[in-house]
Amino acid sequence: MTKCSPQCCNGCRTELREEGRIRKAEIRLLNTCQAGELPDLVDDYDDDDEDEDEPPSVVPPEDCLEDGDHIFATGLMPEAEEIRASSTISQRLAEAFKHNSEPADFSQHVPEHLRDFHSVFSKESFDNLPDPKPWDHAIELVAEANPGPRSCKVYPLVVNEQKELDTFIKENLNSGRIRPSKSPMASPVFLIKKKDGSLRLVQDYRALNAMTVKNKYLLPLISELINKLRGAKYFTKLDVCWGFNNVRMKEGDKWKAAFRTNRGLFEPLVMFFGLTNSPATFQTMMNDIFEDLISEGVVVVYLDDILIFTETIEEHRKVTWRVLELLEKHKLYLRPDKCEFEQTTVEYLRVIISHNSIGMDPVKIAGVAEWPEPSNKKEVQSFLGFTNFYRRFIRDFSEHARPLFDLTRNDTKWHWGSDKQAAFDKLKQSITSTPVLLSPDSTRAFRVEADSSDFATGAVLSQISPEDNKWHPVAFYSKSLSSVERNYEIHDKEMLAIIRSLQEWRHFLEGEEHQFEVWTDHKNLEYFMTAKQLNRRQA
Repeated sequence: MTKCSPQCCNGCRTELREEGRIRKAEIRLLNTCQAGELPDLVDDYDDDDEDEDEPPSVVPPEDCLEDGDHIFATGLMPEAEEIRASSTISQRLAEAFKHNSEPADFSQHVPEHLRDFHSVFSKESFDNLPDPKPWDHAIELVAEANPGPRSCKVYPLVVNEQKELDTFIKENLNSGRIRPSKSPMASPVFLIKKKDGSLRLVQDYRALNAMTVKNKYLLPLISELINKLRGAKYFTKLDVCWGFNNVRMKEGDKWKAAFRTNRGLFEPLVMFFGLTNSPATFQTMMNDIFEDLISEGVVVVYLDDILIFTETIEEHRKVTWRVLELLEKHKLYLRPDKCEFEQTTVEYLRVIISHNSIGMDPVKIAGVAEWPEPSNKKEVQSFLGFTNFYRRFIRDFSEHARPLFDLTRNDTKWHWGSDKQAAFDKLKQSITSTPVLLSPDSTRAFRVEADSSDFATGAVLSQISPEDNKWHPVAFYSKSLSSVERNYEIHDKEMLAIIRSLQEWRHFLEGEEHQFEVWTDHKNLEYFMTAKQLNRRQA
């Protein structure tokens, strides 16, 4: 897969199984593309590009494709007749969990002391077109763009799909979110099945995105957001409804985002998912709105997911009140059943957060245990995309995953040998038995344990837990050695392991009140104490 836009997560993975001229395709959306555009259909996934913070997978906004969504009709490819999405075992478990969960209304779910904000939880309030704001979404085309007449094929829909399309058009015309268009440009649309079984219309803006100047505003790094939560005991998670639709399109740019259906050509007056710069625009708006609370260290925001975190319940309720006041002021709305108030443990961005600890989502862990053996490179890439997100929980991830990364390279023929099976089993075992990580605490000393092998360096960052006065891991780090680095002498590899770990955790170690310890193989490093002359790399 070629790289998505700069705002896109690295974990976006697409599987294709060709039949003839790609008449049918199976797509697995393991990790949602945050660029607001569908990924390309070919990929080379490389361990050199690994980064847990280019999430893969992060929690998608309301209007994004989500894990388990099923595509029913599309105009993505000229030759495509049918595109269906499959879901992983972990996704099906998540769907079952959601299906079995009891829906909660406003009075049942929202604490009594917050019920003055009834309008913030009201869908009726959202039915009005959002007001123009400083963050209205602009679509700037590159100088060489040709925005001339551009058409796309419209595919027939079955009865329930047509009904959903008609409902979408009627509701959005009535609310003023779309209007009939005479634009020379047109993008196709398709329908996806959401986790709750309902359908959602999505626009395919890939052609438009290719002509759009990319907004370089970066989404927050997930690991940095999680690290900010250290010391907190109480958590409230809020989900802004209808995500990108809360932002108006800039006047003069609406025609560029026109989309074609079998009911006519329409253009949006609000920002839709699929536009390449939608995440950057939305994140800019949210950061500006909650700037003070983010600076105070009591709120983090990732797109439409807001997390409030404090040490005391009294402070927590004050901060929550301030957040709801800002949401009300800016006419952003919440769904009660997607919010969790005053929790001591909460799932946020696919990890479980509690006081002084960080864990993996048990629903995802349960799915990994039954993950089937891959039968082609794309299935290996999907598995690596999933496990890569949780690499901070896995000791020596790069070392264990190396045979699988090697298998996905362009110049490697498919062969599922014993080393690949062993690597696959080891990663599954590491995920299902992964330890709960200690939240980093700046008031306590850190320990870095670094090591190297023939193919990778690895390290563990640890601290003493106040609960049992024993050392516990805060994070694991590993990185493959390049072909040149694999030829280093063992003492150079050990030193490289130390240097990499200190660079990775510099934000924890530098400037802290306590000195940190570095543990490594002392025998291998004795060379630097006795060498008469160091080479340029060692110096």
